[in-house]
Amino acid sequence: MWYILYPGYITGKNMKTITKISLVMFLAAALLIQTFTGVPAYASAKDPAYKAYYSLIKELHQSDEYSNGYDRFALIYVDNDDIPELLAVDTPSDEYDNNGLYIYELYTYYDGKAVMLGAYQSGVASAGGYRGDTKYIKKSGKLLETYHYAANGEGEDIVYKMQDGQMIETNRGAFNIADEDTAVWNGKTMSVTDYSKKLGKAFKEKKAKSFEAVKTTTYKKMRKKLK
Repeated sequence: MWYILYPGYITGKNMKTITKISLVMFLAAALLIQTFTGVPAYASAKDPAYKAYYSLIKELHQSDEYSNGYDRFALIYVDNDDIPELLAVDTPSDEYDNNGLYIYELYTYYDGKAVMLGAYQSGVASAGGYRGDTKYIKKSGKLLETYHYAANGEGEDIVYKMQDGQMIETNRGAFNIADEDTAVWNGKTMSVTDYSKKLGKAFKEKKAKSFEAVKTTTYKKMRKKLK
C-alpha cells in the first residue's frame, strides 16, 4: 500500500503508521533479496566469516611443482544456516601424473574461526586408477563421497552429515562394480537392489550437486568478494 503525503497530513499518529509501513516494506524487500539471490540480505564482506575466509584463502593459494595451489573458490550453502561454506579447489599441474584428479577442501565458520570440514577428491587419477565424485545437498548438511578403483572395481559410498563444525560419517557402503549381486551397507551384506535403496534413503542424489558442477571463481575475485 502506498501513501501520498499532502501538507499537513503528517501527525504524531500518522507518523507511527508510516513508520510501521516503512518497516514492513523494508523487511519485505530484504526477503525478496534473499529469495532471488539465494544470499542472506545482511551477508557482507564485513561479516566475521568473510574476514576469516579472506585470511584463509591467502594461505591456501600456494603452489609447488605438483600443484597450482588452491586457485578456484566458491561460497556454497551446505547446512541450513545463513553462513556460507567455503569450497577451495586445488588444480593439479601438468607435472602431476594424476592431473585429472582435483582436491576439494571444504571449510565452515564455527566458534569464531574458519575450520576445515574435510578434503575430498574428484575426477580421474590415472588409467586404471581412482575415479571419484563428491556431492552435496544444499541446506541439508549432507555430503556423499563416491569412488572406485578401475583396476579391481572396488569402491565405496560414504555419507556425511555436518554437525557442530565437523563432517560426521553417518553411513558407509562398499561395492564392486563387477559384482551385480551383493554389496555391503554399514557392515551388512545385502543385494545390490537393497543397497541402492539404503543409499537412496540416506542421501537423495536427485537433489544433489557435484562439487565439479559448482561455479567457482578465481583467487583474485574471491579475495575481492570477501574483502
